Amino acid sequence: MSLLGFLSAVTETINLGVGVINPFTRSPSLIAMGAATLDRLSGGRFVLGLGRSDKHLINGTLGIDYEDSLVKLNHCLLAIRDMLTSNAYAIKDDLKSINLAVRPVQTSLPLYMAAIGPKAMKLAAKEADGVILNTYSPTDYIRRSIETIKSTLDENDRDPNSLKIACMLPVRLTDDLSDSLNNECKYRIASILSEKFVGELFINEVNSERYLSSLRQLVHDKNKVEIYKLITDDMVGQYYVIGDQNHCIKRINEYIEAGVGQPLLLPRLADFMKVAEKLNPEIVMAYDN
Repeated sequence: MSLLGFLSAVTETINLGVGVINPFTRSPSLIAMGAATLDRLSGGRFVLGLGRSDKHLINGTLGIDYEDSLVKLNHCLLAIRDMLTSNAYAIKDDLKSINLAVRPVQTSLPLYMAAIGPKAMKLAAKEADGVILNTYSPTDYIRRSIETIKSTLDENDRDPNSLKIACMLPVRLTDDLSDSLNNECKYRIASILSEKFVGELFINEVNSERYLSSLRQLVHDKNKVEIYKLITDDMVGQYYVIGDQNHCIKRINEYIEAGVGQPLLLPRLADFMKVAEKLNPEIVMAYDN
């Protein structure tokens, strides 16, 4: 939030957002106050992303109760929306209602919800202004996810255009894919797939249970040599936007064609300006046309 305050002061047109803040380490009222302030500082360019974070971090590391996390996330989103639109909000029924002293510039500040599984996607399609799909998502997972989202929008009589679909795409812009970079990507993919439930959502194939079991053991053992064998070069191409300018543009457009209306590029910090210059929206869409 502090960094976004700085960016608000040194930019003029680009939208600024956070993806994501969770309802466990910050209260809904604190998040709403920060969102309203950032929207004013940026002149109405702020987008708020909310998510559940991770049980291992929230409960295992920080010791904060993580039960009913999706219910708490939904409550947080609705409470923030109430406060940002001037409605009174009570943290508990027996407490006095509160109003924000600072109002956002936008009459309807966009609230996005991060989602990886079908339950979260359905909730986002019902309640949020946008959904942020999981980073490192292959396009076949994107297509399955968007089918779930669209059916939920239809069930709730929502205009499909009323929900923005965003996804962070890890970008490695390079004319020469070295073995070290390729292996670095493989190890990251292995770490992602070894997370509970994530692998099952991403790997939708026969014998996936045996594959994931082997992979998780290798990650636990930090056996990089065997991980590099189990994660194929083709998987690197599926989970990353990686390669030269033309190939990266082609991959970004594959996500757009799959239904991602807001591809959010995630390069390494050292490559930020190069990626911004070579893969900006005008170039991507011109290539597509």
